[in-house]
Amino acid sequence: MKQVNEKNTKDEITLHSLEDSCFNKDWVLRSCQQEYITHFICLICKQIANNPVEIVCPQHANMDESLIVGENCLKLFLKNNNNSCPIQSHDNCQYSRNNVVRRCIGDLTKSHDTTSELIQCNFQGKLKHLNSHLINECPLHLIDCWFKSFGCNHICFDYNLKNHLITNMKLHFDLVNQLFQSMKQEIELKDNQIKQMERNYKQELLKYQIDIEMIKKDFNHKEKQILSDYEKIVKELEEKNDKLTRDYEQLIQKLNIEHKEEEKEIYKPSISTVWSIDYSIFDGGQFICSGSNDNTVRVWDVKNNKQIQSFNGHSNSVYDVKFSPYHYCNNNRRYVICSSSLDKTICFWDIKDNQQLKLLNDHTQWVGGIEFSPFNGGRYLCSGSADTTIRLWDVETYKSLHVFNGHTNNVWCVDISPLQSNNDKSNSIGVIGGNGYTICSGSYDHTIRIWDIETTKQLILLNGHKNTVSGVKYGPNELGNTILSGSYDSSVRLWDIRSGEQIQMFNGRKDWICAIEYLPFVVKNMKIGCNANVICFGEDNTIRFWDIRSNKNEIYVIKGNHKEDNGIRCLKFMSLKKKSKNNEKTSNDACGANLCSGSIKGPIRVWG
Repeated sequence: MKQVNEKNTKDEITLHSLEDSCFNKDWVLRSCQQEYITHFICLICKQIANNPVEIVCPQHANMDESLIVGENCLKLFLKNNNNSCPIQSHDNCQYSRNNVVRRCIGDLTKSHDTTSELIQCNFQGKLKHLNSHLINECPLHLIDCWFKSFGCNHICFDYNLKNHLITNMKLHFDLVNQLFQSMKQEIELKDNQIKQMERNYKQELLKYQIDIEMIKKDFNHKEKQILSDYEKIVKELEEKNDKLTRDYEQLIQKLNIEHKEEEKEIYKPSISTVWSIDYSIFDGGQFICSGSNDNTVRVWDVKNNKQIQSFNGHSNSVYDVKFSPYHYCNNNRRYVICSSSLDKTICFWDIKDNQQLKLLNDHTQWVGGIEFSPFNGGRYLCSGSADTTIRLWDVETYKSLHVFNGHTNNVWCVDISPLQSNNDKSNSIGVIGGNGYTICSGSYDHTIRIWDIETTKQLILLNGHKNTVSGVKYGPNELGNTILSGSYDSSVRLWDIRSGEQIQMFNGRKDWICAIEYLPFVVKNMKIGCNANVICFGEDNTIRFWDIRSNKNEIYVIKGNHKEDNGIRCLKFMSLKKKSKNNEKTSNDACGANLCSGSIKGPIRVWG
């Protein structure tokens, strides 16, 4: 097939060359005089110009004779001589078609006789018809053997072809047979290749089928294993759920027993609302501090139920009080209380020396909740204010480190995420406590916001409450990724920090939620592994306990003295040492879980 294509290409080139080349002047001179063709001679090949063109370069404008060349001759000359003019050596040769000369050359006649005695060409026509005659009609035209595609390369005149075919019949048959045998061998080779490919495909298919069967078996085995593991997990969860149910029943019984005596001690600082209480143990003593609406900070000795100190430096209500862990741990066991007030200040008080240590007044409006950092020994203090900001303070230098902006109304409460390990010493990873610690804040704008302490950037915005957020608390232990919030919309909500979504809501009665707490204790001699999953909150004149897994039924309610208290304002869990009869000494671990509450009319009560 390739040979045939090459032949066609060669013939096409030959025909084009024959058709475009200039005419042999000797043929024409047999029937025409020399003077008739003088002006039709191609200046390049010296034959009669075919498709004549006239060279019209400006360089030859003064020449008298006609500059006629054959178009094909000129193109070949320009191609082989870098476009240099054939008359004089210069670039950009210019030429134009001369139709008059073309008609004159086309009307020239010639006679075409052969020297053969047997075959002659009787063409008596015009020169313009010569090419067509030579290709299609002339008996002197050479043709190929019909069996050229089979290998016979014989070329002869048309009248000799028949004789060649007859005399070389055996040769042609052998050539055809030879090609047939070659094609047969090629077909057999292709068949063998196809069969080999089929065998290979069958082997591959078999391999894939085996692999598929192995995958199916492996999948079925893993499916059975997963189902088995799933059934085990379900069974374990059911057992744990049953155990939790029994444990909570025991917890309810324990709470009922512990609260039969309910009011163990009562502290009456004044007739003003107690906004905040805190509890601390140092040097073997147990102490409670309170901040109230009468502008005072008071300290109580739990052992004898007596007030041992009162600080009167604030000029407006004291909203929040906290014992300072940093002064006790880092300043030679100095007993210090920190308080925030509606007079726009934060004060530090020395209990032993009965004096004010420091006053912080960077906030421009009243100061609400305050909280010490659980890391770095409580060196950092967080505060929220009615100026819509949260500030982070360095207790060692009493300087404001960061200001967090984002709330659109008063910031009422704050909390700091719990310690990430048992080591609360300085962490060199970050400037303040290391990476990962956050602040949460609740506001009059009904939102809860979470802030990164290191970058001071807001991380999460929690929306859901319909009124002022009055309290926020990070969950302890395994609940560290949750936040508990209380609001004046009479609801308590539990949030997942990771998803930023509300995961539970506990509806109170119809009063404001003023205080919220997680139960932090483990009841002795009872295997209750989920005590941290109990919350309590104060509203109206009651303290209500809920299992965070369910918002259907509260597990216990403590009712206060409505006449004397007029409502619960704050809560704090404590581990008070149990008092024995007849003033007998008790062991160090003889401690019980107690809940301390502050009220609107002033009494501070200890329950448990």
